[in-house]
Order: sequence, then structure tokens, then C-alpha cells
Amino acid sequence: MKHAVYFEFEEAGQENLAHVSKILAGVPGGVYQAVGSTIKRAAQRGLTTGMKIVAEEYAIGQNELKKQTKNRNTIVRDSGGSYEIEFGYTGYLIPLMKFDTKVSADGRVYSRVKRSSARTLLDNAFQAKMGSHTGIYERLGASRFPVEELFGPASVQAFYANEDTTDKMDAVLQSTFNSRIDHEITRVLNGW
Repeated sequence: MKHAVYFEFEEAGQENLAHVSKILAGVPGGVYQAVGSTIKRAAQRGLTTGMKIVAEEYAIGQNELKKQTKNRNTIVRDSGGSYEIEFGYTGYLIPLMKFDTKVSADGRVYSRVKRSSARTLLDNAFQAKMGSHTGIYERLGASRFPVEELFGPASVQAFYANEDTTDKMDAVLQSTFNSRIDHEITRVLNGW
């Protein structure tokens, strides 16, 4: 299941966007190039900020969280000639195997998702390789089949779990965008 989190520009960001569209009005595709590069950089910095906070709370590394999260940035020009930006992140549920999960010699599965908790024995769970994917599965009834894979939260769900995380990410996104936009305008005007 796919999950998403999106951020909106505050008023200062909208003013910067209007400023960019005025300066680069005569450069074909200039607004898209300058704003696109700036958003990409802002989204990377915001993601890094969010990953640091989430990795402190959840029993998973930042690299694994980044692998499971994608940037979703769009720039749209409306009929009035102004631009609107939407940027954020999407991600799928992360397999339980990627968290702090251990399988004992007798096949028992112990796992924890949050760092603040202890590993817990998962009844009816087992490790198996299905195709090329190894995961933690659980039987849904007394019979051998059906089984389902167990998952932890998606990275974007972890962002939402703590409002402080999204606030810090939003602040980093806004400040990075506002500080980088003039540099990107110069790059476009100089033909870099």
C-alpha cells in the first residue's frame, strides 16, 4: 500500500515563485529549470531531516528509510500564468524484516519496530523466501495457507506519527527553497 505526505508553500515561498516567473519570463523553460532544481535540493534536505528524526525513534537505519521513500515534486502553470508547486514524499509499507528482527535457531521470530520497545516474540510468524524476496510471514489460520507478509510502517507514516517531524521538515524545505532560488536563477541566466 502506497502512502504520501505533501507540503505546501507558505506566503514567502509563493512570493519567491512570483519573483522567479517575472525574472525568467523571457527564458523558455527557465522557471521550470530553476524551480525544479531548487525543489529537488529542498526535498533532499527535508528528507534527510525527516530520516534523522525517524531513525532515532524507529529501529531501522536511515539508508533503508531513504531506499523506501521517493520524492514527488510537481510544478504546474495555471491559466492565469502563475505557477504552483506541490512537493512531498511517497513510500510503501516497509517489510518487518528491515526493522530489528531476529530469527532464532528454532525458527522463532522476535521483532521490534520502535527503539523504545523490546523485541517481542511473534506467534505464528516465520521467515521464508518467496521468489527472490525474504520476509517475515504469518499464517492466517490453522492451515498452512494462506499466509501474509508482516510490515512495519511506511516512512511517510512515521513522519506523520510525530507532528514535530513534519514541522521540522517543512521548515527545512521552506528555508532551503528560499535560500537556493536566487542561485538557481543565476544559473539559468548564465546558461550553466
